[in-house]
Amino acid sequence: MTRPTSPYQMQPPVLSARVETTMDVMIVRNTARRAGGLLGFTPAHLAQLASAAATLAELTLMTNSPHTIHFNGVSNNDNSGIQISTSASWLTGVASGNVMIALRSKMGELVDEILVEGDKPPVIMMIVWRGGEDASDDSEEYTP
Repeated sequence: MTRPTSPYQMQPPVLSARVETTMDVMIVRNTARRAGGLLGFTPAHLAQLASAAATLAELTLMTNSPHTIHFNGVSNNDNSGIQISTSASWLTGVASGNVMIALRSKMGELVDEILVEGDKPPVIMMIVWRGGEDASDDSEEYTP
């Protein structure tokens, strides 16, 4: 199993889900929700993360070989978010521009960034940054 990498500073949680059967797509979806919840994403963004992760899992399932999808927190200056990644040996030798066009058309507006890095094997990384509505204000105290 390859360890996740990122162009950004990685932070917990680091969760992984193996994709071998169609049932695993549901596990990937739930793992995305759990990781996003740990990072403070809103319920609407959790659904978005789950959809993006499930789409990636379905793509890997079409290769007929097992894959591991990684979920980890990332930060870049004052931004924090989540990265969903997997190695993509089936894309070895394919022009990265073509891969980016295909992934962007498949993912639509579900993710903020899509990166394909390396070539032996390439690694697909999808990043969703937390918006202002996702950040919670921990300074507020509960008053009944």
